[in-house]
Parts: sequence; C-alpha cells; structure tokens
Amino acid sequence: MSKVNALSEKQDQELVELLKEEGSRLAFEALYIRYIKQLKAFCHRLLKDKMRAEDVAHDVFLYVFETYNDLNPQLSFYHYLQTIARNRIMDEFKKIDVHLRYAQQTILHGNEATNQTENLILDHDYAKFLNDLVDHLTPQQKKVFQLSRIQGMTYNEIASTLNLSLPTVQKHASLALEKIKKQLTAHADLHFKTVITFLIIFFT
Repeated sequence: MSKVNALSEKQDQELVELLKEEGSRLAFEALYIRYIKQLKAFCHRLLKDKMRAEDVAHDVFLYVFETYNDLNPQLSFYHYLQTIARNRIMDEFKKIDVHLRYAQQTILHGNEATNQTENLILDHDYAKFLNDLVDHLTPQQKKVFQLSRIQGMTYNEIASTLNLSLPTVQKHASLALEKIKKQLTAHADLHFKTVITFLIIFFT
C-alpha cells in the first residue's frame, strides 16, 4: 500500500492537521485525490465551461498548498475549497462586467475611450477584439448600431437623425447585429459567459 493510500483512510481533519503542522505533501495529495472531482463539478455548475472549471479547481488547490499555514482543521475542508472557488469565479464575472463597460465606451466613442477608461482595461488583446468587432461594420451600419444599441434610440428616431428611410435603418441594424453575432460565436477563445452576456445586451 502506498503512503498516499494509507493516508486516504484518515479523516479530513487529520489530513489538514498534517498539512498545516508538517507541510505534508502526502496529506495534501490525499485531500486532492479526495476532492478534485467534486470541486471541478462544483466549478462547472457555476461556469458552464469544463476547461475553465478545471483550471479554477487546480488553482484553488495550488492556493491551498501555498497557504496551508492558514488552514483551520476544525472547519470543513471541502466548504473551504468551495468558498475559494466561488470567490475566484465571482472575481472573473466582475472582470467580465468591467470588459463590457469598456466595450460600450469603445463602441460608442471609438479610440477616444481608450484614454478615458484606461483604468478599466484588464486585457489589451480583449480590448483590441472589441474595437475590431465594430470596425468590421460598414460606416452606416456602425452609426445605426451605435445609435440603436448604445444610445437606445428607436429606428424611427435614427431614420430622422440620419435622414434615412425606416426600412433602410432596419436593414442596416439587422446586418450589423448579424455580423457581430457571427464574430462573437466564432471566437471559441472568448469566455462562455462573455459571449452570452454580449448576446443578451445586443440582441434583446
């Protein structure tokens, strides 16, 4: 029987004590084996993204190993894992909200928004993608999209503002939305929730 298997018979509290008091790698491995699948499933329920859920679960265990001196053997170890995972996932969602606020500024004001909202940019590659998203539209599609989806104007108001017929405005809006939707769904590297949130904001 391996040393890890021998420790697998111990309760969580005993393993946490060994990890906290001795920095036992074997105790850590026993806890990892015991809970990694459950933690991945927990993260997946929140993220709806298998690969990202696995990343978060592994990051949580890495954090636990790096900070084992902070462990409290009297508390539920799995609940502790869930708490760390939930906080990390919520932080990700908050970052997505920041990206979306930046997206709205970028779409509305173009490159001028870059300096004004520089403190909101958490990922420059992502910001570039947002700029490219709208730059692929024709000038008229871009105007209609900005007025409709960012400024909240009705198609009748847009038609009056741009001196266009209502059917023309509707056509530009439809083409713009379809083009943006195709670009979003084509980018598998974007976080699942980011794409869904964009679709909710721009297509409802």
